[in-house]
Amino acid sequence: MKRKSFFLALLLATATVAGGGVGESAFVFAAQANQAVKDYQNHVHKADIEYAVKNQLMWLFPDGNFRPDQTITQADLVVGIAQAKGLTQGVPVQNIPANHWAKTYYERAAKDGILLNVAIDPNKVLTREEAAYLLINAWENLRGTRTEKEIERYKNQSQVQFIGSAGFMSIKSGELPNGTQTARFDSKSLITRGEASFSLHKLHVDIVGINEAEKLFSEFHKSLKLNNGKVTGVIPKSEKYFLEISLYLNGPKVKDYKETGRFTMDISQAYKMGVRVVYKGKAMPQALYQYTKLPTSLDYENIRR
Repeated sequence: MKRKSFFLALLLATATVAGGGVGESAFVFAAQANQAVKDYQNHVHKADIEYAVKNQLMWLFPDGNFRPDQTITQADLVVGIAQAKGLTQGVPVQNIPANHWAKTYYERAAKDGILLNVAIDPNKVLTREEAAYLLINAWENLRGTRTEKEIERYKNQSQVQFIGSAGFMSIKSGELPNGTQTARFDSKSLITRGEASFSLHKLHVDIVGINEAEKLFSEFHKSLKLNNGKVTGVIPKSEKYFLEISLYLNGPKVKDYKETGRFTMDISQAYKMGVRVVYKGKAMPQALYQYTKLPTSLDYENIRR
């Protein structure tokens, strides 16, 4: 079974004004969250901003404000993505000064694949299309987004249209790269800090969910025992997630198992078993595996990416 489509199964960063502000000194992260903040209280992205600041994905300025409608630079975006993904390892990056404030984050982003085919220009103020390109790269090793963007079905879409359709970039009216007017996938305007907070929020939540779901799957897999054409095990209970099993039998039959607790399944006539872990009330899986050597083996493969 092929990996489920990124869309059918159903970034970004922070910023200062180009050439000034926080980027030239130290970051001002959540330590300032207790200061009086008034400039985003009625903003459409208020919840995203609060999440981003709380989780140190974005920062407040020294005056305690967030400046949600201020534009972001490439460096701001790279830093935000690296923070959201919790990156710690890097590789050397050309064309960035040795003493640049974002150098370490560029190196981490490069190792993660975020800078694939990106011209390094830390002070460049980004359009939404340029930000979407980095965003798609950021999700590649989580959801296979860049790989899918290049297939025939999606390759002619704008970067914003592709990632916006997945709900990972805010919707905005404007123009596509070819000048066509659009009510949803504006590519040409500059991306703002408020818009960035939306995508960073989505990215961080997805990463946290994937990590938690993978642990749940690991607990499930370790419980499995195969004996004489039967599998026994335990479907873990979770307040946040469902773990669902689909057993594919010879012929057009599929049996689904969703109840938690101990189970026994007859797999003597099965050729495949799929396991997905999803947030309760959601559709996109946080973990997605398949067992393809039934009924003789419990070998499995990750097909989420």
